[in-house]
Amino acid sequence: MTRTGRNDPCPCGSGKKYKNCCLNKDRIARLRDMSWRKDEQATVEKLVAFVQRPSFLSQMVVASNLFWNGNYGAAGLEAIDRDETARFMDWYVYDYRMEGLDKRAIDLFLEETGPTLPPDERERVRTWQESYLSLYLIAGSSDLGLLPVLDLLQERESLVSDGELGRLGLRGDLVLGRVLRSSTPAHFSWGAILLPDGLKTDMVDLAKRAFAEYEQTHAEAHWAGFLSRFGYIFNHHLLKLAAETGEPRRISGAYYDGFDTVGKLREAERRLREQAARELKKQRLAQEKPTEKPAELLHQTRGGILLPEHVQYKGSRKVKE
Repeated sequence: MTRTGRNDPCPCGSGKKYKNCCLNKDRIARLRDMSWRKDEQATVEKLVAFVQRPSFLSQMVVASNLFWNGNYGAAGLEAIDRDETARFMDWYVYDYRMEGLDKRAIDLFLEETGPTLPPDERERVRTWQESYLSLYLIAGSSDLGLLPVLDLLQERESLVSDGELGRLGLRGDLVLGRVLRSSTPAHFSWGAILLPDGLKTDMVDLAKRAFAEYEQTHAEAHWAGFLSRFGYIFNHHLLKLAAETGEPRRISGAYYDGFDTVGKLREAERRLREQAARELKKQRLAQEKPTEKPAELLHQTRGGILLPEHVQYKGSRKVKE
């Protein structure tokens, strides 16, 4: 698929030049899509504000450790940059099951605020509940703002709004992301990343092996449910590759590279270990410190003589030292 030029024949087959036929109609359609994006951005901001409540802090730390595959504590959330924070939040809001609840942030958001949301916004959130992280192949060139992509795990092809990925990606590149079908056309969520085609085989094999294990314990297993619960395994794989390589990827373009993130998370983990070691040392010192003998009460005799408590004398009374 190629982008139609202003002076090219219109794709509709009218015989007219594109600028004299469907160009304005297509522009209007794109503007309509942009208005959808503004509405969706407002809903996203509500969701992000909802999950940043103090009551969710401990859940967010646990989720962060799971997504980044380590033990980083709150320091892990502070270590990553803005783009990585966006990727984490994309997964945390839509997919992470809260400990003790088995519900996602988006589920809790809809339960609490759903009755007060406008009908179109409520339906938008319900559509987002059905989304999941998956691996897509860019199957062709962007045309009229549409990008053909193929879900490599379910072998389904669809058209999505091209956005930034359409401008940066090439045919054959991979997109690790979440398709949101709350607008027409559908589009990738803000956490999507571009990957080189060389990762295709390993990442597809990784997902298929994990899904096969999942099927053994889930009689009605399907890809959407599996990816919604375990989409974080893709991130584990990318971090593992970055750690094994030990240096930035030598590939030009806008492809994701987890090298810097691995370094930042390792530093956060190191600081967490040092803090734990200091706390442990402090506790040990407190336990080893000799306890001071409590001040002994004295007895005062009638004659004014002070005697230790253990020495009894008729007619004496207890006084503090």
